[in-house]
Amino acid sequence: MHQKNNKILLLFTWLIIMVRPAIFASGPDDIQYKFTQTDTTLSFYGSFKTKKSPECLLEIFFNYYHIKALAPDIMEVKLIDQGNNWNRIEYKFQKFIFFENISLWHRNLDREKQRLDFILVSSVNSQVTMPKMIASSGFYHVKKQGEDLIVEYYQQCHLTKSFFTNLYLKILKNEAIHFIEKLSEYSNENCSDMPVIDD
Repeated sequence: MHQKNNKILLLFTWLIIMVRPAIFASGPDDIQYKFTQTDTTLSFYGSFKTKKSPECLLEIFFNYYHIKALAPDIMEVKLIDQGNNWNRIEYKFQKFIFFENISLWHRNLDREKQRLDFILVSSVNSQVTMPKMIASSGFYHVKKQGEDLIVEYYQQCHLTKSFFTNLYLKILKNEAIHFIEKLSEYSNENCSDMPVIDD
């Protein structure tokens, strides 16, 4: 067991050196994002302009099959329970073969406010050496800005302090950027434009 932990420690030390931090400012298609970070917390805000139907966008945020389609290949997604405007979804995240995390999220949709809020219910790691996610929450939101609609995505998380916390936060940053870029592309491909109303 001690030898196995040493191997894991050496691998993660190498990964901390090799994983390059992402550049945080803007991406393709008017995608904007920013991070706020401490030793154990991370918050991510991403947004992009769209002309797609708000009803379709909300369906993408909420519907299990869309969430599953948006998930990266290294993640399994399961629908645990659901109601008219809420669901519970489980994510199984695997990285570096030996590390696995299973998290459960409760999600509420408010169609009138055009917003979906989510909160972490539980999070379990396969390796005790990895930082544990103590709390996390966030939202998707569609808001009007001039002639455009803005899709907003926000998430904040709080981790336990460990040797690997900084690396884990880097991974979360990269995953967040990839997600907002994929969300923009996916919504463009799967939603129709808002109807144009002539004056």
